[in-house]
Amino acid sequence: MRALAERSNANLAAVSYHFGGKENLAVAVFRRVARESADLRMAALDAVLNLAEQEGRAPSVEEIVTVFVDAYVSTDEPRDGVLLSHFVLKHRANPTAWTNAVVKEELDTMAHRFINLLQQAAPHLSTKEVNWRYHMMVGATVLTLSDRGVTNRINRLSSGLCSTAETTEMRDALVRFLTSSFITTDDGTLANSNS
Repeated sequence: MRALAERSNANLAAVSYHFGGKENLAVAVFRRVARESADLRMAALDAVLNLAEQEGRAPSVEEIVTVFVDAYVSTDEPRDGVLLSHFVLKHRANPTAWTNAVVKEELDTMAHRFINLLQQAAPHLSTKEVNWRYHMMVGATVLTLSDRGVTNRINRLSSGLCSTAETTEMRDALVRFLTSSFITTDDGTLANSNS
């Protein structure tokens, strides 16, 4: 807490009084980042829906997936996406009542909206299958983002061909991979759909 207060030019006593400890501070930051990410994604989904409506079509899986990925892989404010992915991983590894509340209150409504839109864009999939694929979409995105920085395992495994430091390349690869996961039916056969 002392290091955080010094780095942010804040009064340690005021920070301690307001948050009570570093766990509460971490939860407050998680809540802020989750809320801002959800708000941005909801607005981006509105824009995708408006464009599709103007063009007289349904939004595509790729458009919906792109909105999802862009919230994590943003060139405008990349720290927030990485921070959100780390918080989600930390919550998955060690959930607390506080992190459960943040996920439920800040992210669940947004997740339901993505699931509903993906169901519309991929009608060849059952609701159950769309839920599974959304869950795996979150996992693939969060795990990919967690490989940034010192580890950059993809760089090592690919002998330098791939790097999570190449943000645009990583974003495009994620969008391609995740979009392709919605082109098969529940049993894994290719769908007769242009999603």
